[in-house]
Parts: sequence; C-alpha cells; structure tokens
Amino acid sequence: MKKRINLKVDTKKESILVLFIVYIFHLVFMIFVNNKTLITDNKILQYVFIFRIHRWMLSFPIIYYFVKTYKKYKYFKTDERLNIRNFSIYFALAFWVGNIFHILTTLTFKFKERTTLVEGPLYIDIIMTLCVAPILEEMVFRGVIMNNLKKYGIKTAIIVNSILFGVSHSNINMIIPAILTGIIFSYTAYKYSLKYSILLHFLLNTLTKISQVIIFSKIEILIVSIGLFFIFLVIFLLIFLVIGLGKGKYKEMFSILKLDIEDRKSLVTFTKNNLLYLFVILVIVISNLLFNYKLF
Repeated sequence: MKKRINLKVDTKKESILVLFIVYIFHLVFMIFVNNKTLITDNKILQYVFIFRIHRWMLSFPIIYYFVKTYKKYKYFKTDERLNIRNFSIYFALAFWVGNIFHILTTLTFKFKERTTLVEGPLYIDIIMTLCVAPILEEMVFRGVIMNNLKKYGIKTAIIVNSILFGVSHSNINMIIPAILTGIIFSYTAYKYSLKYSILLHFLLNTLTKISQVIIFSKIEILIVSIGLFFIFLVIFLLIFLVIGLGKGKYKEMFSILKLDIEDRKSLVTFTKNNLLYLFVILVIVISNLLFNYKLF
C-alpha cells in the first residue's frame, strides 16, 4: 500500500487522543447503566441514557474539531470514485468478516449477558444506530484520528484507529469484529472518500438492526418476507465476496496487516509518544469489561 505522509514525526504527544479519551468516557457511563448502581427511578439519568445525551456531549469536542479543520485537511477526500461493483465487493467483505467473527467470538467466549436497567424506545435506538452512529463514528475514527496519525504512515494510522474503534464499543462481543470492519472502513475512506466509509457503515448497521427488529416484532408474515430477502442478500454478498477474492480486490487491503521494518518502527514511535494517553484508554476499557462482564 502506498503511504501518504504529509507530516513529520516528532516527539510531541498526539493532542487528538485527548479528544478520543473524552469520547470513550461514555464507557464509564455505560458501567452504571449495565449494572445495578444506576438509580432506575431517576428520570434525568434515564433520559440521558435513552437519548444518548452523554454520547453527544462527549462527542462535541471532536465534532467541533472536525468541522473547524475540514477545509484544511479535507479528510481523505479524493478524486477516485468507487463504482457500484467495487462498493458491493467491499461491503460483502465487511458483512462476512463482521458477522463471522461476531459469531466466533460469541461461541468461543461465554460472557455473562449484560442486563440493561433502562430500556429506551425502539425508534430512538434505530435512529442512533442507522443515522447517528455511522456519521459520528466515521468522523471520529476515519476522519479525525486517522488523519492526525497518518504522519506515522497510513498503515499505522489505519491499524491504530481501527483498534480504538473496536475498544470504543461497550459490547465485548463487538470489539474484534469492529476492529476488522474498521480496517475495511479505513481503507475505503483513505483510497476513495470518507463518504464511502460512512455509507458502508450505514448499510452494515442497517442489516444488523433490521434483523433485530424482525426478531422482536414476532409478526409472522414480516419474519417470512424479510427472511427471504436476507437469504437472497446473503447469496448476493457471498457471490461478490468470491468475486473480490478471485480478482484480487482485497490484496491491497490485506497488505495493511503486513508490516515492514519502517511500519513497525512507526508503531513503536507512536506508542512511545503516547504512553500516557494509551494507559488512560486501557484503564477505561478494562474498567468497562471488569464491571460489565466480571472478567477478572
């Protein structure tokens, strides 16, 4: 993969990681939501969770930074267009990688199911999952974080932002699938544009949410109709996955995981420059796993 390095690596710490630490503080709030430490009759706390107010408040610094610096950085806006065929090939990979590793993680590790004390309306969850999350998360990870880390080399920027994307999820079963799909989103944003990674993210979330709605609806004719649609869709995505593999469309994307000496040095430099920030992130993530899943 060709590297695009516009900034000189120095010993300064990444101030952008401060914003990310603020962003993932929503995991701290989720500790109280998913455990009996939250006062369930407190209406204010209930509304904070239901309408994701805490997520919006903690996301504001990064949203502000993104908007303020968009004209300066363009955030991987390129002139290369992603046609429907190649888009379908990348989406097929994201779909199969995300779902296969989610199933494997669920079957391999028997985590105790979390019990959320506050249940919000389904429509709020749908709006957040389909409309807010793809845009917000792509702005944060494939936009601000990846752009600010590209001075270490694009491979380092993609790997680091994808790992951070994975650990930002409060659901432990989604961490590994999110890291892997994050790499696919990152490659798409880097080579084509952030708008394509947002679209990939939106479609992937849409399929996940539709399946959940069907299960909860218990409307037989709806289950049958959407079930048939999903069968055809799965076959369609399997065909495009095979096409992508056969034509070597994923070769450059997979090369991200192949690190040469320069790439490894860049990762080491990034780690050394950001030990404090990485430690704080690790503490927040481990605290979430400890309290929500009792892993330790």
